Amino acid sequence: MKDLPKVFANPINKDIVNNKIYSYDNVKLNNESISDKISKMFSNGNRSNRIACIITTKDLRTKHIIIGKTNNNLISINEELIPIKDIIDIETI
Repeated sequence: MKDLPKVFANPINKDIVNNKIYSYDNVKLNNESISDKISKMFSNGNRSNRIACIITTKDLRTKHIIIGKTNNNLISINEELIPIKDIIDIETI
């Protein structure tokens, strides 16, 4: 068997920060996770039980009025269940 030529491998001399903002299981935007944003929405004592917000998922961006939360879902005023795992971003209006 002939000797094969050596393969060039460029050395990595810097820190790699690919995954500092985003993670696969728990999406984080601006270093604040979705679960933290939802907890802040419900912990604010000045608000009523109805929270108007814009929810961005991987497919669409819609306006909802949220009235409750379970372990896995948000509940809208129309009794629609919105899975928390599908939410990419949430903003209060």
